[in-house]
Amino acid sequence: MELNQLQQLVVIADENALFRAAKKLHISQSALTRSIQRLEDELGMQLFDRSHNSMKLNEAGKLAVRHARIVLREADALVTGLDAFRRQIQALHVVTCSPAPLWKLTAELSKQFPDIHITSAMPDENEIVSQLLSEKASIAITRQEIHTDQIESIPFIDERTFMLIPVSDSLSHKTSIHFSDLNDKEIYEYTNTGFWHPLLRNHIQRAHYIEYDDIMVYLSVIITQKPMTFVSGLAQEFRADLDGWVRVPIVDEVATAHLRIAWLKKNKPMLSDILNWVSETSRKW
Repeated sequence: MELNQLQQLVVIADENALFRAAKKLHISQSALTRSIQRLEDELGMQLFDRSHNSMKLNEAGKLAVRHARIVLREADALVTGLDAFRRQIQALHVVTCSPAPLWKLTAELSKQFPDIHITSAMPDENEIVSQLLSEKASIAITRQEIHTDQIESIPFIDERTFMLIPVSDSLSHKTSIHFSDLNDKEIYEYTNTGFWHPLLRNHIQRAHYIEYDDIMVYLSVIITQKPMTFVSGLAQEFRADLDGWVRVPIVDEVATAHLRIAWLKKNKPMLSDILNWVSETSRKW
């Protein structure tokens, strides 16, 4: 028994004439007749009362048509469901509590899984769990060690905060600094850094901040002027060209964030390739 035979049976019932059904199905009347005869042989029962010039569904045929409609609807649901599942697998929405690890993750994911369409967002850190639970996010980068009935997480990467210090500044001779060393300093700051912005402000309250919320403007200014500014240890663009700056680590404990990858447990099967890759690859970063 094939789905196309059930489709043919339903079309014959709907058209109430063999020649009209054949025309609608774009096959010859004789081919349609042979296909229905094979279906009857498979079922072991005549579905039509036949006369010299006509074929009319009998009671068995009417029952077969009712079941055929159910089977065809379920077949459509199967295709639709699998298509939605495929789109879900190929679309990965990542939320994060900090931008630099997101930049790192999405850049590497795009290389490893080129068929996956990756989108991202940086909501308030307190909204990350709800984003996962509502399935607005596929995976999350978070500082929280989340293990609940619905969510689990694994270690991802450590993000350390450094200062880019002009060579003319007295701190440029240090191999490490504390937050307290930065009080009364003029610091240029990009503000859309997730949890880092309030954390740094809380620990360096007496600095003089010059703020930028546009990343392109901020980068243009600091590359031109070489002021004192924060930089993530994951930021690749400042590793090669430090002319005019010294890159100094901040050694206070909270200046290093221990980040994790979190996801909904029920979605783990469809995310397994990505999660296995993250677990193995992030150890090298």
